[in-house]
Amino acid sequence: MDNAIDQSINLKTAQQLIVNACGALGEERIALAECLNRFPAKALTALEPLPGYNQSLRDGYAVARGESGGAGEPAKSFRIVDEVAAGDTRNLALSPGEAVRIMTGGLIPLHCESVIPQEDCEVVNDTVGVAATALGLNNTFIHAQGSEIAKGELIVPQGLAISPEQQILLAGVGYETVPVVRKPGVSFFCTGSELLVATEERRAGKKYSANSHLLQGLIALAGAELQEQKSVQDDPDAVAGILGDMSRSGCDIIISTGGMGPGKFDLIEEAFSRVGGKVIYRALNLRPGKSTLFGVIGRTFFFGMPGPPPAVHLLFNELIQPAILALQGAKRCVPKEIKAYLREDLYLPRRGLPRLKGGFLSFKDGNCVVRPSKRGEAANCYIVCPATRRHLRLEEKVTVHLFRLSPDLG
Repeated sequence: MDNAIDQSINLKTAQQLIVNACGALGEERIALAECLNRFPAKALTALEPLPGYNQSLRDGYAVARGESGGAGEPAKSFRIVDEVAAGDTRNLALSPGEAVRIMTGGLIPLHCESVIPQEDCEVVNDTVGVAATALGLNNTFIHAQGSEIAKGELIVPQGLAISPEQQILLAGVGYETVPVVRKPGVSFFCTGSELLVATEERRAGKKYSANSHLLQGLIALAGAELQEQKSVQDDPDAVAGILGDMSRSGCDIIISTGGMGPGKFDLIEEAFSRVGGKVIYRALNLRPGKSTLFGVIGRTFFFGMPGPPPAVHLLFNELIQPAILALQGAKRCVPKEIKAYLREDLYLPRRGLPRLKGGFLSFKDGNCVVRPSKRGEAANCYIVCPATRRHLRLEEKVTVHLFRLSPDLG
């Protein structure tokens, strides 16, 4: 069928088509310091145990533990034969009756059964006296090798972005570089004869493209790399030229804005067809976003978006960001859905299509609550409005799509 409305699909189907089409890109190896929020190319396991050696948990004296004693029993004396600071790599060994002064993090000598904290010791010349009660404690104050993480233990599963906590663990188990999936390269162009190009003087009837600034920020936040951006007139030849150039440049995703509304729909699709593009879907059963297109030019994915910046922002969150995540091998790509209570009535202009409305999610009395976001306010979610409703009521429970504020939030 040629009718775009008849060919429209729902949002969940569109998201599934996108995620299924976008397989993980190739691997690159980067420094550990640069791997935060990147997706590992494979599951990352411990290269070494943590800790990597038996080490002292206290400043004190490493001794061979004596017989357990009780309160009032005499102290036992040990001859101090050496001192171990943190970073000392010597493999010392204790003989009966000997002690080694040791600092926190110091390497435990062989035959040491316990570290006695310095506050439980009395030192006279080269002898340390230890109360029998201190020798009888169950706590040895020794951080045993591998007691936190064994060699080969899983640190970061494949498909989850590396968190700061995991980055710390990777440093502790021997990683200096990390294999990650490379970031997708994204190019975009904004259509509109009214848009200023870089060298053009501003005058009445011309304006800067708000979508240019919006997409630069969204692409960076999504974890992709911006390769190229342009503005182009509402001309099929010019659009086809940019599409062809960008697809040949090796970028993974091309985004266009504008040229998708009533009367202009054929502008983008015609140009897309002329450069050999294959349409996967051409319309969504959704407002905003009814006139959108998703397809492939060779190995490059293409998203044709409408022109209004709020619609671009919404569709980036719902469609393009899942593609960026899928190309990095993410386990969960689509926005997370939760339930929340409306804090105020929400009126919609018409029935007929499901609608997503920008919202502000917060917590009240232990519950998730949401209200429509105000003009100029930073929304943090989208409220799902059913096709059959024009009025959602105060305290009604609604479905909410979260923005992907962090890799763990989804």
